[in-house]
Amino acid sequence: MKTVRRRGIALVVLLPVLIGMAGCGAKQEPEPGKAVYGRPLAEQFQAATDSTQGAGSAAFVASLTYGTKDGDVVQRTQGVLDYAGWTARATLGFDAPSTLPEETLDYIRGGTGEKQELATADEDVYVRGSGSGWLRYTPEAVNRFGEDAGDVAWHAAGDAAPYSGTLADFVPRATPGEAPERRADGSRVYRAKLLPEVAQEVLPAHLRAVGSEWGTGSVGMTVKLDADGRLSSVTADLTPVLTKLHEQGVLSDVKRLSAAYQLRAFGEPVKAKAPSAGDGRVEDAGKVLSVIGSLEAGRCASTGGTGLGSRRIVRPVDCSGRHDFRVVDQVEVDRSFPGDVEVGNGDRYGMEACDRAGDHAPRDWRKGGTYAGAVTAVGESEVSVSVIMDGTGNGTTTQVKGSYTCLLTATD
Repeated sequence: MKTVRRRGIALVVLLPVLIGMAGCGAKQEPEPGKAVYGRPLAEQFQAATDSTQGAGSAAFVASLTYGTKDGDVVQRTQGVLDYAGWTARATLGFDAPSTLPEETLDYIRGGTGEKQELATADEDVYVRGSGSGWLRYTPEAVNRFGEDAGDVAWHAAGDAAPYSGTLADFVPRATPGEAPERRADGSRVYRAKLLPEVAQEVLPAHLRAVGSEWGTGSVGMTVKLDADGRLSSVTADLTPVLTKLHEQGVLSDVKRLSAAYQLRAFGEPVKAKAPSAGDGRVEDAGKVLSVIGSLEAGRCASTGGTGLGSRRIVRPVDCSGRHDFRVVDQVEVDRSFPGDVEVGNGDRYGMEACDRAGDHAPRDWRKGGTYAGAVTAVGESEVSVSVIMDGTGNGTTTQVKGSYTCLLTATD
């Protein structure tokens, strides 16, 4: 996970130059954008980031576009940035064609709801789903929940802006490849390149987790600065990243992948303070949520309202109220096989263990049709192949070890 710290805002003050004139003193206005465009080319992106922060506030729109044969799926985040207070507010949603297969849209969304509200205040991130209160994810809660909190943690305030996980993060880390194109309105358009392993950072957590080798091909990035040297827009063609995802069998229905970021309304008043009691219920995620593997048999829980799209982080609730599932048991898998054997990811053995646990579940849990279907398993295994010394010499063993939570799914 990235290291997050609050960045002080760099204010550049231009002192007027007094030029002596016959009979009077005249002031020469500084050239717009000189604090950025007057610097060496290699320093202009960092200077533009500083100048953008110096505006005090801005409105932004960030998007990821997944092009399919049925049309574009657009993940769009729009909100406001308070650079002075280093806070942000945003709304995330998805637009998708009605003909798109449901499983494709579900995978792109990563299990999250159709719409979420997010807020950041330094290292804390707040998330609220439809019809739910705010959950505050502190760094301590993120560390506790690990990679399952990846999407939330990724948006914590960073160096470039108080809302991270957008193309704006890349601007101060990149170097223009050549002098920019100057437009009639005084704006500049730059071309730069990123490595795919850097560009993939704009993807949702479940897609970032797919690969570890992203290749060395370059991702093209276009950066536009306004006449004052402030960041106006960024776009990136993520085709090299999509190619690597395809190699892993992911997003095969997606033929094009791109990202965009726009800023406007610099210096205008914004409402971006951290959520408080006046915004509705605000809860500490670290106190009200639990890792599913920590729940005892018989406990009930809900997966809604966590903002994570993960079945492994849940909200424990009373079984007499509405809930998504009931824990049957927590089981361990520890199997060994002689030789180098193909066993898949080991989930099969977790499911077998949960089937056995379900046979011993109390009958009254099923009375009244509260739970539907068979017991399911949530967890993961590690598969390892090792060479050990035995009485006859070297022997190869395949071992499967893992932990699973066995669940009964509640009916609506």
